Amino acid sequence: MAPLVRDDDGIPIAECAAVPSLTVRRPALGASIVASIIALGFAAYGGNTAAARNAPTPTGGTRSVSAGGLVQPAPLAVIPVQVTYVLKALAPTLDSLFPVRDSLATAACRNVARLVCHQYGYQREPLRLSATADRFSIATTLSYRARLGVPGAGIASCGFAPEPMRRASLSMTTSLYWRTDWSLGSRNTQFAATLQDQCRVTALMLDATPALRSVVDGQLTTFAAQVDSAMPSAADFRPLADSIWKSFLEPSPLDTLNSLWLVLDPQTIRVVPLSGTGPSFRTAIVVYARPRVFSGAKPRTLDTPLPPLTLGQTQSGFVIPLEVELPFDDFDRRATEVLIAETAGTSVRVERVHVAATGDSVRIDLDVTGSLRGTLTLHSRLRWDPVARELRMDELDWNLASKGALSRVKATLAAPLIGRAIRKATNGGRLQLGAQLDSARTTMLQLLNRTVAPGVVLGGSISRFQVEDVRATDRAFIVRARLEGQATVWVQ
Repeated sequence: MAPLVRDDDGIPIAECAAVPSLTVRRPALGASIVASIIALGFAAYGGNTAAARNAPTPTGGTRSVSAGGLVQPAPLAVIPVQVTYVLKALAPTLDSLFPVRDSLATAACRNVARLVCHQYGYQREPLRLSATADRFSIATTLSYRARLGVPGAGIASCGFAPEPMRRASLSMTTSLYWRTDWSLGSRNTQFAATLQDQCRVTALMLDATPALRSVVDGQLTTFAAQVDSAMPSAADFRPLADSIWKSFLEPSPLDTLNSLWLVLDPQTIRVVPLSGTGPSFRTAIVVYARPRVFSGAKPRTLDTPLPPLTLGQTQSGFVIPLEVELPFDDFDRRATEVLIAETAGTSVRVERVHVAATGDSVRIDLDVTGSLRGTLTLHSRLRWDPVARELRMDELDWNLASKGALSRVKATLAAPLIGRAIRKATNGGRLQLGAQLDSARTTMLQLLNRTVAPGVVLGGSISRFQVEDVRATDRAFIVRARLEGQATVWVQ
């Protein structure tokens, strides 16, 4: 296998050899499965905020603007979907290639070891399937009987009543590998047959065991070739990978009004090498995406086909850096609506609210009319309270000029009224997110644990959701968080 390298985005890759593609027949995984994994981190903000108005691009990814005006890429999310492929899913195909019982026609059993085979029949036990690393093993025990034509001596037989059937142990191993068409191929196939019981006809002084070994070896040779040919169709992962990929391309609504949208913006998709563990193979389909939230009309669906398969590497769980922008324009609009209503009919009326910030410092300007005309200014510090799980604007207070202006109109009760209106517009300087996070987590767990298609089961868990940083740019508050968990698909 080629050594792992990294592309321009820092995504680990290794190339697979190109092979012809085949028609696929495995059932597809339902759309939006992986999108639901991400939704937890953003759902907490649904209905309370708007998001960046950047438009996603199919090739270059989404870009955000930093406080210094420099264009920066959105954080890269690494989202592996662990896949457990239970080997019994191959049993119907293998049984069709190697029936439980069968007999060979005379024409297929002639002239072995100078004997003429007139009849050969067998029945086998269920196939025993197992995997170690990239090796796939098939084993069974065969019971057989045969009639052989002996030149000049008639017909000899073994394994027919009243004799017990003779036994043979059969085994075959093959190496599985990923093809670029998202199916599994097999190579370096080896087989062995051990005839536990000899086929001797003592009356004729005949040992037919070598002849029967040739028959069994011929059957195994045919079976091995059939397995190599059938494996890509029997173990085809393209529908599964295509469903995951398409779920990333489709925007997902995060509120009932369809005004807030999650766009995952996938950059590429990888698969990790196979790892056999007894009755199953394990692998992971890893999507690298730049998830963002957008407000307003539904963004366009990206039309990007599933890329050819390439190998990558990953950790066991998903790690998704979330970045949610809370634009000042939206805050200005909502705060202005509240304060206009609160101060209507008073001697000092708020006409407009404007928010600006730098780093963790927030400035709120209020344009007022009436007995006091001009601009009043509030200052605050922005921070995340991890205990209360609140976005807080601490130390919310008037500047000296505003305090002086308000002191001159105290008798009109305008100052206390504006103070109460400010607290109402900012929820006391706190944006409580804890209950929403808990509700989103419950919904998320329901989405992560369900049957999504016949024979395809999704299971998952959320291990951690942590807000790591709150800051401001010249146009928005930025909440950065980290979502961790696991998602697993069982194909059985």
